[in-house]
Amino acid sequence: MIAMHTIYLDDSSKKNCKEKYFMNFRFLILLIVLLLINLQIAICQAELSPSGLQEVPKFYMDALSFQSSEPGVSRLDVFVEVPYEAMQFTKLGDNFRAEYEVAINIYDTTETLVSEKWWTEKIEVPDYNQTTSQTTSNLNQRSFLVTPGFYFVTVQIKDQESDRGTRIKKKVNVRKFTDIDFGISDILIVNRIEFDSGKTSIFPNISGNVGGIRDSFHIFFEAYNSIGTDSSKLFIRIFNMKGDTVRIDSSGIQLGAKKRHCFQNIQTTELIPGDYIMQADLNLSTDNTGEMKKDISATSSRSFVVRWRGMPVSITDLNLAIDQLEYVADREVIDEIRKAPTEKKKTLFQEFWNKKDPSPNTDRNELMEEYYSRVAYANKHFGHYIDGWKTDMGMVYCIFGSPSNIERHPFDIDSKPYEVWTYYEISREFIFVDVTGFGDYRLQNPLWDLRRTRPRR
Repeated sequence: MIAMHTIYLDDSSKKNCKEKYFMNFRFLILLIVLLLINLQIAICQAELSPSGLQEVPKFYMDALSFQSSEPGVSRLDVFVEVPYEAMQFTKLGDNFRAEYEVAINIYDTTETLVSEKWWTEKIEVPDYNQTTSQTTSNLNQRSFLVTPGFYFVTVQIKDQESDRGTRIKKKVNVRKFTDIDFGISDILIVNRIEFDSGKTSIFPNISGNVGGIRDSFHIFFEAYNSIGTDSSKLFIRIFNMKGDTVRIDSSGIQLGAKKRHCFQNIQTTELIPGDYIMQADLNLSTDNTGEMKKDISATSSRSFVVRWRGMPVSITDLNLAIDQLEYVADREVIDEIRKAPTEKKKTLFQEFWNKKDPSPNTDRNELMEEYYSRVAYANKHFGHYIDGWKTDMGMVYCIFGSPSNIERHPFDIDSKPYEVWTYYEISREFIFVDVTGFGDYRLQNPLWDLRRTRPRR
């Protein structure tokens, strides 16, 4: 906690205050320039890499279990979604074509192969702009019949043009739905639902990110009921990663048949960007009064994220991301964003970074991505009893990026362990000493940022 006091300044003090203000302003300008320089260096290094190619962008997969008509097994549906921007399109006549191979392997907990499927997808579009679309993708679904239990599901995508691939491995719990009187399936997130001539079409959201869906999204699940009672009540609870309940919704559902397809709308206006857990509880009514009998209930849960377009994947908590503006924003700006209501907070955060976007006509903000990738790196490599971005090494890394050279001296006889970081591009050198012997490296030549208070808390 920083106490604020009223201070009356004489002329010399006012002069010093102005000097400090201009030093702070110059520091912020220099910091933005350094971020842009390091971003350009990173791009050049990628262009000059031996492969000459960027890494294949990620695809999305989800694996959900449902009741099967076969005895003793459950149905495992595996969804695979590949964005067009992740595909390698080539010119073919008047069109553009991409081709990739998909392989799904299911292993038990001993890594024994249980089932597999593979196939080839061919995509052809007439317009080049479609080949780089961030909003268009190709979605596939394959079903497997497996006995209930834990499995590892791996999905591998291999591009036929570049002969490169990428893989996702996920542990799933295939739940048991046979020999039960009442239950619900896993939860599928749905972007939108269409009804036409008595037919219902759903468009799944496989990424789990609902930040790009305006105001609300839908979920789909199956309810299984062999008891015969129609009335039930559905409770949807949403928890943040701290375990706090951030939203509760309830509604009545008439079950009717033994298997009922259920849809539920979920509002997102109150959810700030971050990771969440959704829990669906379906309670069955057993008498004519509508009173819920608590011992006849079914539960299913899943994770999802709220992240708007262009937001780095490393940002999983908006409030924390605002705190991490420590090195690129004035304290007054951070306080204004932090104290704003939820919707205004999101807007102010976006406006701050939009002003610094080096390519405002694109969906990506490379400067924001670069900064928060440095924060993520600092947390991974420099943290101990505090977050890595708050340490001295983390501070320097967030501001200046990766050093040109690092000299490590862990075992010198006449000194404590220390490191020397050199940045050739800006002719700067930083010395860190492990003052405690427990990896707590402190900066020995402090930065000339008079505005900043070291955030060790």
